[in-house]
Amino acid sequence: MKFAATVSAIVASAVLLASSVVEAHVTTNPSAATPGSYFQTNFRVPHGCEGNTTDYVRVEIPKGVSSVKPRALYPWKTEIEMVALETPITTPTGTINSTVGFVTWSGGLIPDNMYEDFGLQMKLPQMTGNLYWSVYQRCINGGWQNWTGVPDAAGKTSGFPAAVIAIANATTNNAGGSSGGDKASAAHGVFQTLNLGHLALAGASALLMAIL
Repeated sequence: MKFAATVSAIVASAVLLASSVVEAHVTTNPSAATPGSYFQTNFRVPHGCEGNTTDYVRVEIPKGVSSVKPRALYPWKTEIEMVALETPITTPTGTINSTVGFVTWSGGLIPDNMYEDFGLQMKLPQMTGNLYWSVYQRCINGGWQNWTGVPDAAGKTSGFPAAVIAIANATTNNAGGSSGGDKASAAHGVFQTLNLGHLALAGASALLMAIL
């Protein structure tokens, strides 16, 4: 009975650790959308840098995303940085030569034991799949956490994982079920759980083998 209890405790600890790892990175909320849609999401910064308070967050806008507008967040100072378009856009009222390239929030504070949401509204590109967003986080000790990692061909992510919006065509099943965007978001969540939690589960397996 004691052995069974020990094994159960190890497995439970591994699952909890894996869950905490998944929740520890910058996420988009909501995280599922349809191609070419106008969309609003929040970039959630869940913690500081090794216990230190966050005082600066910078989001890089992916190519193809347009009509970006940040949400005002008191007492943070919000700055919008424009970048040149590779291909200018001609409209009935003139030519558009630039677009939003970065949005930065500074001057506020997020203690390590709290979180904050940084909102953006935008028009998404006509694409399907995962749209990755680089987020740069600075803390009062001068430390940085650059959330820029993108999965390689094998599905492995190096460093801190980038935030992601899953873009899929909206579909409804015969039973009136969830949309394609919801399914893509769920699939992404499962992938993150497996990818980021594998170390915790591997550690639990090693400990279990040692006991056996």
